[in-house]
Amino acid sequence: MAGLLYDELTLFGICFLLGVALAVVYDLVRIFRLLVPHMDIIVDLEDLAFWLFTAWMVFGTLFKYNQGALRGYAFIGMFAGVIIYALTLSRLIMYMVRKLVPYWKKCFSGIFKPFKQFAGFLRKELKNAKDEFTIALKGR
Repeated sequence: MAGLLYDELTLFGICFLLGVALAVVYDLVRIFRLLVPHMDIIVDLEDLAFWLFTAWMVFGTLFKYNQGALRGYAFIGMFAGVIIYALTLSRLIMYMVRKLVPYWKKCFSGIFKPFKQFAGFLRKELKNAKDEFTIALKGR
């Protein structure tokens, strides 16, 4: 009986840590979104990828540690991990990141400036080539 209780407590602890880990991964996604501007469709695709990854990790963990059986206390453990992390460390980390993002952007803008200039030049030249091609087709 004690072994069964130990196994259940172990699964609860593993699921708690999994919840914390998944919340950390989502914080990394949020930090990436602060650093790099996104279109709405890209944000949606990132969220879809995150939730697919989450489902894969949750069911992989349950399969490995509990022979695939769904247990309520496992999901409560994951939920508790996410909530406790979100209410404590996540707030602190995201506060510090929001304060540092303008400095990071300023540092990285100097590195990426030549690439942005080249992309703008390339975009302008391609538009000019398209316009000339369109004019040539209409002239026939």
